[in-house]
Amino acid sequence: MNMRRNSLFLSFCRVVFVALFVFLWSCEGDLFDSGSKEIAHGYRLKRTGDPSQFALLAPYDTGGIIIDEIGWRKPFIIARAGGSQYWDRIDTDHAEHIRISDTLRRSNPKYRTIPIEKADIAWNHLKPHERIW
Repeated sequence: MNMRRNSLFLSFCRVVFVALFVFLWSCEGDLFDSGSKEIAHGYRLKRTGDPSQFALLAPYDTGGIIIDEIGWRKPFIIARAGGSQYWDRIDTDHAEHIRISDTLRRSNPKYRTIPIEKADIAWNHLKPHERIW
């Protein structure tokens, strides 16, 4: 009786393992999200379909704004799309997102000290599973 119970348990474990493997294999999403790196508080930089393009995503979003330039210093993230005269300014502590002019970014002491880089350079500064703050 004990031997039969062990055999049934092993069979059950095999079926569960195969079902779990098939389920995970069939998922469309990237289980480990290798195309996305977190900056802070769920805000992420993500590669788009074009490997030279990047999007800034808010927490729990799957799509975001395509950006060319980005910078961050706690608690702010600022980013700009190519050709735009406005910056998206995010206060990660308060989940506040506003647009600011380039003139304001350069004149405001809170923003002008934030180093700005091309999105691909900033991507290389981020670690896959470690946020900045």
